[in-house]
Amino acid sequence: MLKDEEPQAAVHGLKTTPDGLVLDPQPSDNPNDPLNWEPSKKNLTLAIWALACFVCEATCLTNTQGSYLQVPLYHKTATQISLSVSFALIGLIVGAVLIIPLSRRYGSCFCLFWSTIGQLLTSVWSALMTAPSDYTPFLISRLVSGLCASVPLILGSEVVLQTFFRHQRGKCLHFIHIPYLLGISMGPTIGAYIDGRTSWTISFWYTVPLNGVLAVLILALLEDTYFTEDEQTKVSLLQRRWNTYACGRAIPPSSRVSWMEFIFILYDILLVTFSPVSVIIGFFIMVDFGFATMAFVLNVTFLEAPRDEGGYGMSKMAVASFTITQTIGVLLVEVYGHFISDRLPFYILRRKTKANEIEPTEWSPEYRLHCLWFPVVLLPIGLGLFGASLEYHFHWAILALGYLLISVGAISTLPITMTYLCECFPNHVSEVAAALGIWRLILGLLTTVFITPWNNSFGPGWVFGSSGLFTIPAFGGVVVLMVFGKQIRGMGFRRLRR
Repeated sequence: MLKDEEPQAAVHGLKTTPDGLVLDPQPSDNPNDPLNWEPSKKNLTLAIWALACFVCEATCLTNTQGSYLQVPLYHKTATQISLSVSFALIGLIVGAVLIIPLSRRYGSCFCLFWSTIGQLLTSVWSALMTAPSDYTPFLISRLVSGLCASVPLILGSEVVLQTFFRHQRGKCLHFIHIPYLLGISMGPTIGAYIDGRTSWTISFWYTVPLNGVLAVLILALLEDTYFTEDEQTKVSLLQRRWNTYACGRAIPPSSRVSWMEFIFILYDILLVTFSPVSVIIGFFIMVDFGFATMAFVLNVTFLEAPRDEGGYGMSKMAVASFTITQTIGVLLVEVYGHFISDRLPFYILRRKTKANEIEPTEWSPEYRLHCLWFPVVLLPIGLGLFGASLEYHFHWAILALGYLLISVGAISTLPITMTYLCECFPNHVSEVAAALGIWRLILGLLTTVFITPWNNSFGPGWVFGSSGLFTIPAFGGVVVLMVFGKQIRGMGFRRLRR
């Protein structure tokens, strides 16, 4: 796929694709530059990072639907047991922040490999917590699992921008995000199937070989994408692997951040999180994904509740089968992203170029935001249909259709907005991934606080119907960005423009 796009000089002395599209960034003449890697090597690198996104999330959230089985073991309430999921989510947020400075010192591959080993060990740790006194150690094991699970998406997004050109980024970031989201949806589903047939500990044990295979693939096939023209020395493959994975020396000493610089990287994450464009996009994601998360969380409660209480009276296995709907939604998002995420923005660019409105090199990241129109329409429809199905007890197939629309509408927004912000802050890609993760999880964590009293007071029809209406004005800020994005980007912090 990428072999047909070898650069050639055409526009203002810049390297372009055969179609005349200017390459950004401009590749160097060094064959070791990841931008100049063979397409097969690029695709292999992307595939391993995508696999890591899936395995780590599936491992972290495998016990989400089966945590109720530990209630009699630990002599705790269902709410106390569900804290294991909250601890994992907290780990995802904190880990996303901490891993960035560590990767700037030791390299992305080093961090990915050892986080995978950490995931493997925490699965063993969690599976061994079978004594009544193991409640607190079990929670800590899920926290550590969350810390490790945050690594692939945060650093993988930066790898995409180091390896692929601008006209390939949307598709590639979709390819990274979709396995991540598949892990979130399929991990609990697979765990629920296992919990319905055997001991809950097996839902942790089965992830051990998954992480083991992933660690071997990383060690054998993955190369760090950090590149600099300086300090390039030829070493054997074995020595390069040793330097990368055992010593953490993929980054040359002159480019490696010092421990004193860690605080400045954390400061950059804060600046990116609260830059004007990030606040507008972050609020949009917080509302859309937060209310979608509310549906994902309450879904199990309504499906399992008896029919005389307004539920559907489904068994644990039936609920696990129903949640496959979310997996189907994630796959549909991948199809949408593959065909739309790069084609539509560059269609707009070509149209403006042919109309002589802009030069071929005048790219605007706001072109990517036009990919959001379709999911923004689907999400409120899905939330409304989901709420109406629960309120009036429609057939479960209609409920599943609403659940599918929610999944497609909410999940589609993540890779699109991620690509946009990465192009707004091209030198702070990992910081963008961490910032977007924080915005995404804020309302998702808060819903557990207010959703139950809200539902008890007004009923599911009002809860999800009003949620769908709230998502519409949240998109208003994005529309403003489409029109005035260049001016708003110029209002950002000066430190981030370097």
